[in-house]
Amino acid sequence: MIRLIIAEKPSMGRAIAAALGLQGSGRSFIQGGNTIVTWCVGHLVEALGPEGYDPNLKQWRLDTVPIFPPEFRYAPSAQTKDQYDVVANLMTREDVLEVVNATDAGREGELIFDLVYRLAGCTKPVLRFWTSSLTDDAIREAYGRMKPGEAYLGLRDAARSRQESDWLVGINCTRAQTIVMQRSGGEGVYSIGRVQTPTLAILVNRELEITNFVPRDFWTLWALFGAPEGSYKGKWFTRLEGKEQDRFDTQEDARAMAAKLAGLPGQIASVTGKTEKKRPELLYDLTALQKEANKRFGFTAEHTLEVAQTLYESKLISYPRTNSRHLTEADAVKAPGWIKALAQGQLVDLRPFVEDLRARWPVKLDKRFVDDKEVEDHSALVPTENPAKNLSGDGLKLYELIARRFLAAFFPERVEAKTTLITKIAKETFKTTGTVVKELGWSAVDPPHGRPKKETKKAKDADSEAEEPETEEPDEDAGTLPLVVKGQEVDTRELVPKAGKTSPPKRMTEGDLLAAMQGAGRELDDGELKGAMKDCGLGTPATRASIIETLLKRLYAARKRNILQPTDKGIELIRGLRAESLKSPQLTGEWEARLERMRRCETPREAFMGDVKTFVSDLVGQIKAAAPATSKRVFVPVIGPCPACGAELRLRDWEGKHYAKCSGAECRVSFDCDDKGQPAILCRFCQGPARTTKSGAQVCMACNRWQEEKKLEGSPEPPPCATCGQPMRVIPSTRKGQFFLRCGGCDITQPVETSQA
Repeated sequence: MIRLIIAEKPSMGRAIAAALGLQGSGRSFIQGGNTIVTWCVGHLVEALGPEGYDPNLKQWRLDTVPIFPPEFRYAPSAQTKDQYDVVANLMTREDVLEVVNATDAGREGELIFDLVYRLAGCTKPVLRFWTSSLTDDAIREAYGRMKPGEAYLGLRDAARSRQESDWLVGINCTRAQTIVMQRSGGEGVYSIGRVQTPTLAILVNRELEITNFVPRDFWTLWALFGAPEGSYKGKWFTRLEGKEQDRFDTQEDARAMAAKLAGLPGQIASVTGKTEKKRPELLYDLTALQKEANKRFGFTAEHTLEVAQTLYESKLISYPRTNSRHLTEADAVKAPGWIKALAQGQLVDLRPFVEDLRARWPVKLDKRFVDDKEVEDHSALVPTENPAKNLSGDGLKLYELIARRFLAAFFPERVEAKTTLITKIAKETFKTTGTVVKELGWSAVDPPHGRPKKETKKAKDADSEAEEPETEEPDEDAGTLPLVVKGQEVDTRELVPKAGKTSPPKRMTEGDLLAAMQGAGRELDDGELKGAMKDCGLGTPATRASIIETLLKRLYAARKRNILQPTDKGIELIRGLRAESLKSPQLTGEWEARLERMRRCETPREAFMGDVKTFVSDLVGQIKAAAPATSKRVFVPVIGPCPACGAELRLRDWEGKHYAKCSGAECRVSFDCDDKGQPAILCRFCQGPARTTKSGAQVCMACNRWQEEKKLEGSPEPPPCATCGQPMRVIPSTRKGQFFLRCGGCDITQPVETSQA
């Protein structure tokens, strides 16, 4: 009798073979005695498209959707067909009597195995191998407690149902929405996805908030107080209808208050102090790790997952695709081995903390970190008992994050002393707050990451948005305060009004979007849906990175440094999509709740899929109802060549407004115009079309000149570009009194000669 073990990846298959004592390094499988280990390469099998059921469905037409295959069909993936043939042949070999499913322990791993098993026509009994670590001990332990495949029937049904229902939504809604958008003047394919579309809606809604935001000026009043014990600043405030108010609507009001109080002494009205204890942060799950790595290092979610997967396959961390931030009781027993590995590894900065921990041992993790009920498939991310010896670069950065977070869980609370002073001048009150860290506790091991300083960047060309500058106020936390007492008089040394401006919401970093996806169900009213979204949100820890990359690949969003911003196409899709349920996380919440019940064998797969088909029919009906009456596509009028790239400039309209947009794939030229294509704003330099940025500034699409350029003191008159003849821009150098010239058309930069300046 030969037992066949099927892993998800070659590295995992070889790790299993080595732990079980099988020698060899075969290209497609490893055999030793009565055991064969082989592997998939991710998904070896993929679902057929509509044309795989009927060749006539290759053409996209509204009258052919929705499409409901009587039975889903699959085929080997073209890129990995050779490995599929190896696995399928091994499965059907006469001497192989038993198959072990050793793919990733989760829904997607179950699907990868099940598709290969069914397409190969295999009917042999299956055992399920389930582990959260690839160390030799963990592999041998998991191998000794395998369960029959039937024990995971609910997981298998949930995996198949998720894949098939996503196919039905994606194929049918994408075809219907694309046809409707094209009839209204859109171009290309408008892909729809159950998770992808509400994720895009999060980005679009934030962008629309920024676009529609109207900034408002305000003023605050700051006082500088002096006492023998030292000086400190206080901010004016009052209480109106039980709410604290610390702003003036006009500069005159702030100045009037300052004049009213000028020269008057202050008096300490109250001194209150309290001690706050902050417990260690919970351990990382994948999403929390991705957010932290994005914030600290600028890693994309996809890159963080790739690096974490490499660390896992190197046997240095536990399974990365986890949605839990807790450990089980069984995990806690292994914790001393993980701590020992940190002491022996290359993170020498952690050794003093390990020695501190050894001096206090035994130290037991409390229920905040160890709770079997909070762990479903996999525990939180932790280091393994294998010491890290030769890590570098991004792998070292990520490993250190995980190691510090784990080790910090064994340390005491961080203790902060917070003091609030209320100072009165006449009947007006000023508040001063100060925080002093008394004990670092766990934060000495795992220091919190400070918020990065705000970067300001001047727009360089027409593609750069000149965003509204934001006025920063002084930090309201003054740190250590002088030891004054209630009733003590202090000098009022200064009263200074400070101007401020309300600012729009910030565009999302990848970490922000991950957080929004994770918590997307918080606004739902239904308790059960809210519970499903609490654990899953939009997507799963394993799929969120790929969802973001899909939005980028399909040109729905663009990544600018660490910021994600929807493109015109992404905004156009969300604004044009009339099926509201496709833009809301509620659909995902409903499905995840039912799929979780299916995993627990509490609801039948057939009932779920029947409801999905009814739902898709309704969705397609809603999309069709928004289609223009004509059955012919309305071709977008061409109004001339693009002034930037020469491609066709096309006339578009949206909600009664007209605008021109370049048809070039990489060009972002667009500007408001009338129904004949005449620009609403003409450049005062070259009479070309100009557009208005989100901040209200205007820039020419032809010569890239900003319409309100201020002449800098000492700057020369801008000469024409020697290459294209367009006026060049004068840009100040970092050295005072020096300038350089830049042509937006040719992207040429040159210094200003001394004779010119």
